[in-house]
Amino acid sequence: MPDKSSTVQQYIASKPALAQQRLNELRACLLAANPNAVDELKWGKPALVDDGILYVYAAFTKHISLHPTPSVIDAFKDQLQAYTLSGNTVQFPLNTAIPEQLVTEMAGLRMIQKTEQGIGWK
Repeated sequence: MPDKSSTVQQYIASKPALAQQRLNELRACLLAANPNAVDELKWGKPALVDDGILYVYAAFTKHISLHPTPSVIDAFKDQLQAYTLSGNTVQFPLNTAIPEQLVTEMAGLRMIQKTEQGIGWK
C-alpha cells in the first residue's frame, strides 16, 4: 500500500520504531551539512531542499536508502564498499546505525558540488 503521508514527519512516524530511529539519524547528518535545508516530500519520500533538491531518503523493510547524486556516490565508492550501491543510491542496513561521519562527509561534498559546481540532483 502506498504511503499516504503529507509531511516528512508523518512519513517518519508511519514507519516501525527502528526505521524511525535510522531515518532520524540520517536526517540529522544531512542537516549538519546544511541547517537551512527544509523538509519536503518528493515522490512520496522525505527530501531536504534548499533552492533545489539536496537529498532524498526513504525507509524500506531491511534498509534505509539515501539518494544524493551519482557524483557523490562515485566520490565515496571506496568508503561505501560495504553497502549496496546503484546510480545515485546507497542502502544502509536497518539493523546497523547510520555511519554518521561518512554521511556527514557525503552531505558536505553534496553541498560543495551544488553551490560551487552547480551540480543538480538527479
